[in-house]
Amino acid sequence: MVSVISCTIVKQYQPDKPFVYKTNINLIGNFSTKEKEGIIEGLNGQLDDSMRARKLDKLLWSVMKHPPIYDSTNADKSIIFMRALLVSLGYFHDSISYRDTVIPKTKDQLRTHITFDVVPGKQWKLDTVVYNLRHPELQQLADSTKNTAFIKPGDAFAKVPISLELDRLTELYRNNGFLRFTRDELVGLWDTLDVSLLRPTLDPFEQLEILRQLRARRDTPTANLEIRLRTIDSVKLTKYYNGNVTVYPDYTIDTAGLERREEMVQGIKVIQFRNKFKAKIFPPNIYLPRDSIYRQRRYIRTINRLNLIGAWRLVNIDQLPRRSDDTVDFVIRLTPAKKYSFTTNLEGSINQSAISGRLFGLGVNVGLQNRNFAKAANLANTNFRYGVELGGNGTNQFIQTRQTSASHNIYFPRMIFFDRLLPDNRKDNWRTILSANVAFTERRLLFNQTTLNTSFGYEFQRRNFLGNVKLLNIEYSFLDKKDSLKTLIRDNPSLKNIFTDGLIISLIGNMTISGGKGNGLNVLRANFEGAPWLAFAFHNPFLDSQIYRFIKFDVEFARLIRYPKTSIALRGFLGVGYANPFGTTVNPDKRNALPFFKQYFSGGPNSMRAWALRRLGPGSTVQEFNGPQGTPDRYGDVQLEANIEYRFPLFKPLGIQVNGAVFTDIGNVWLLKKAAGTAEQVFNFGRLGQDIAVGAGGGLRFDFNFFVIRLDYSYKVKDPSPTPADAAIRNKWFGYQFFKGDQFQLGIGYPFIF
Repeated sequence: MVSVISCTIVKQYQPDKPFVYKTNINLIGNFSTKEKEGIIEGLNGQLDDSMRARKLDKLLWSVMKHPPIYDSTNADKSIIFMRALLVSLGYFHDSISYRDTVIPKTKDQLRTHITFDVVPGKQWKLDTVVYNLRHPELQQLADSTKNTAFIKPGDAFAKVPISLELDRLTELYRNNGFLRFTRDELVGLWDTLDVSLLRPTLDPFEQLEILRQLRARRDTPTANLEIRLRTIDSVKLTKYYNGNVTVYPDYTIDTAGLERREEMVQGIKVIQFRNKFKAKIFPPNIYLPRDSIYRQRRYIRTINRLNLIGAWRLVNIDQLPRRSDDTVDFVIRLTPAKKYSFTTNLEGSINQSAISGRLFGLGVNVGLQNRNFAKAANLANTNFRYGVELGGNGTNQFIQTRQTSASHNIYFPRMIFFDRLLPDNRKDNWRTILSANVAFTERRLLFNQTTLNTSFGYEFQRRNFLGNVKLLNIEYSFLDKKDSLKTLIRDNPSLKNIFTDGLIISLIGNMTISGGKGNGLNVLRANFEGAPWLAFAFHNPFLDSQIYRFIKFDVEFARLIRYPKTSIALRGFLGVGYANPFGTTVNPDKRNALPFFKQYFSGGPNSMRAWALRRLGPGSTVQEFNGPQGTPDRYGDVQLEANIEYRFPLFKPLGIQVNGAVFTDIGNVWLLKKAAGTAEQVFNFGRLGQDIAVGAGGGLRFDFNFFVIRLDYSYKVKDPSPTPADAAIRNKWFGYQFFKGDQFQLGIGYPFIF
């Protein structure tokens, strides 16, 4: 097996000519593991292209096509490039050599292995770092910010950190009024000679000390670095202050026949020709206050802010220093983006099993986007969606579910109401969201549901953190039960706690944190919804009969570990919802469980893939899915789930990358309160191992770059909630015959976050 995995197949090589098969770099010296990996990676990047053996990785082997002919002159070129890299890292006395070995593999295949032996030698360190700028204010700025410098005594005498330090100083000066200052004004002078060691002496003890110091410098070579101004240029060293700001919100070259309109708003002149934007929106988004010191970061922040709003496809700010003056004026030219954009997309999924039959989900989305709503550069999205779920057992159940929905969202590029509470440098990260939605869902033979929803809240984004809070979320759901559902509720009284209509007034918050190091990527998501509003203060017949009071919290963590050929995706999910947390709910049907449209469910292409959508749980219940006594949809107030998926490349027909995957899904859903269901349906730590469902399978991923089509085939390794006909194999490992306990899933995109 090992020999198969390590096999490399060479194709389209030139017969009887040595070609580059493998290139190794042997780094010699006392380095830590991290240092060694970094240096070798850098040296590999310096190899001449003709010294690189490129392979296409398959699952169990590699393929090499058109390997380059080996030429020793290319190895010599690589040594030159490697030495340049080592010098930039502070290694000035390196030794690099190479050796090649030709290994005949077949009659006409001559594989060449090249090994570069690299001895970097001693790395030079910085002994002293001195700033000698011959300008009082520049000197004071440099001295006062030494703690943020990229170079300090004892650091490596390397090109990159020195270059970063020169960039830091340039940015520092430009952020303190020196608009015309460039990096070319700075120069770094270095000296490796200690003059005191050249002082003649006749004292033998002093001579011994000098010899000791010389030997120490050979063992730990050091250099002194002085950063100074190249020349004194009064123009480059002028300190500037902000002057006039002029904005052209609808900038165009051709203004013939258009009326020019000028308006002054908080000291900013706004000139328009088509009157597309309200002038008052610009002062809060321009950070160039008049008569203040010029700061480059405010100039860049203004550009980024105007780009972030999205109403303009081109943002340009000209900085115009006045002649014989220390004032700079700004002219902002904004080219509007296309106001309206229209989008449509089609989505689909397939669930197929021997129990639930074939379920095919199909949805059509139509969207209209307005980038300049109310002439205030607000973003407005209007979306319409129509979706159906087709299939199932029985010829009279072709359409399982039909849903029609419409939504309208307005995004204001600022925080409304509470913006004065935010520090000035944090206001760019917030936006306000006002939403309204209406949806009609028809579940064949069960119910018709009409949902109205409106919400108001904020979104915050900074670096790898994304947060969203809806301060007020109002949702009303009207449920029209059909005879089949009424019969189910009559025969299963606990279902009346789930299938109810009512009013929700809640606060919703969620956050996403992404990150990772090395070959790992991590994403953490957390969501909270609390609907205790009006729980204490108000009671009237309408609220007592309609309002829900609950708390719901869930957290999800996903990690992707990437290897050269393969990757592993890990995911964990925990969700808990608690109904009537304060004991103030009057309606008995709303005390014991969350409404079904707020509950958790498992199964489908993105969850427990061995089960169809909403066909797992709750707990270890045994019930029919179909028929007058059946419960077709399964929900719960608690969900636990863990998933692991191993992904690997297979082949690339017609330029389409096809990857394979094997996976395991573990989890279930439960009710939380004892009054909500039977003992088998309610979460109990003592039954956790018994109630957990396990599925395993494999699949294919067709990667079209901009989207992925996913086919998964999974088997119920352990099923805690089978039908009564299969009750004997409940919670038994591998209890199903293979083609009875299987499930086929089709999905778009990867199953989890990654």
